[in-house]
Amino acid sequence: MIHTRSRTVTFRAPFTLPGLDRLYPAGRYQVNVDEEQLDLSFAAFRRVATTIMLVSGGMTQAWPVTPVDLEAAIASDAAQPRT
Repeated sequence: MIHTRSRTVTFRAPFTLPGLDRLYPAGRYQVNVDEEQLDLSFAAFRRVATTIMLVSGGMTQAWPVTPVDLEAAIASDAAQPRT
């Protein structure tokens, strides 16, 4: 069974992620984490995919991203000086 958790991340400045060919504008983005339930005697899940929903030209794309790359982009954005 696959379980999906969603959260919203906010970028204050344009950002990019590994594999993207351009910058995406600052704003709020939905991140989905798909987890697979493990067959154990207690409730446990294993992450199988993380995607960020990117909108471009009226189309929405679920872009696969590693949790490490996503957290690095969020940290880089947070480190940007506020104007």
